[in-house]
Amino acid sequence: MNLPGLFKKARYQRFHIEPRYYDPVKEDIENRTSRIKAEMGMSDAKTVDPGYRSRIEGSFRKNMKHATGNGVDQTIVLRLIIMVILIFMIGGYLYVGKEIFYLVLLAIPFYLWKRLRK
Repeated sequence: MNLPGLFKKARYQRFHIEPRYYDPVKEDIENRTSRIKAEMGMSDAKTVDPGYRSRIEGSFRKNMKHATGNGVDQTIVLRLIIMVILIFMIGGYLYVGKEIFYLVLLAIPFYLWKRLRK
């Protein structure tokens, strides 16, 4: 028994899909007739839009411009800087010890000061 309230309870969502009708006999007949028409030279085959391929190629080219950019990509430079920092951190830990982490902690405010000064 439900008591009246101010708020409605959310109902669970039901999955509903409209099934498509599939007729294998009709599809087989269409495939055979199109194949026979193609063999006889009377093909009524739908041609692919000639601009379709160029649109796809153009979209890939547009994305490639973003990937390569003019000169060196900034993400590549950032990854290189992070990798170099990690290598120095590991090498510093092996040769110096924990003190290298304190040096990095001192370098962070200097970096932020330089960055915000611009």
